[in-house]
Amino acid sequence: MFRNVHIINDLRQVLRDSVMASLLMAPALIIVVFKLLLVFLAPAVASRTGLDITPWYPWVLSFVLILNAGMLGVVTGFMMLDDKDGNIAELMAVTPLGRSGYLLNRLSFASVLSVFYTFLCYYVLGIVALNVFSVAVLSVLLAVYSASIGLLMFSGAENKVKGLTFSKALNLLILFAFADLFSLKWFTVISWFFPPYWISQIILNPFAFQVVVIAVAVHIGWLVLLIFHYFKTAE
Repeated sequence: MFRNVHIINDLRQVLRDSVMASLLMAPALIIVVFKLLLVFLAPAVASRTGLDITPWYPWVLSFVLILNAGMLGVVTGFMMLDDKDGNIAELMAVTPLGRSGYLLNRLSFASVLSVFYTFLCYYVLGIVALNVFSVAVLSVLLAVYSASIGLLMFSGAENKVKGLTFSKALNLLILFAFADLFSLKWFTVISWFFPPYWISQIILNPFAFQVVVIAVAVHIGWLVLLIFHYFKTAE
């Protein structure tokens, strides 16, 4: 019951802001747009030019999944910046929920939606064959990535105006997912330390257990460091 009240309050907070409301609904729109492009545009391009884009499908799926999780993370960041402006976080720290409960509540909102959108995206697009385990792992990792983006926004921006600018810079993280396409060894090595790279690697290598292990380690490492930074700055 307590958790349901928080979910309702979170939704009200998001829907009151046109930017956050748009970002919350954007993943569904992006999935529909890409589905239409794949159904209608891709065959037309193939018939006219002979270009087969099927080998690029894993990269398309990676792009959509990471983009959607990133936007949901931005929603989390905006919510936390709203709370910062209203001193909500400080008020929650002295309640039974505490600072840890507040952070869990904020991060879980967009993370749960990220899991939902991951499954929706995979099954609606239907362009890459993955086993259920791989899709489940991707959904969890993208939820963690979404939470990390929210924490990065909160840490890097002082208010929502600066947060909007900062969120555009965070979108550049998606480039790491395509590091292998650049054929630059140094760029690939750098990409190993960023979550988006491992999302695409799981899609490309769904049966490689070592890839999953490294991906989990990188995602959890980022989340732990950002949570530690959050509590350190909140002291």
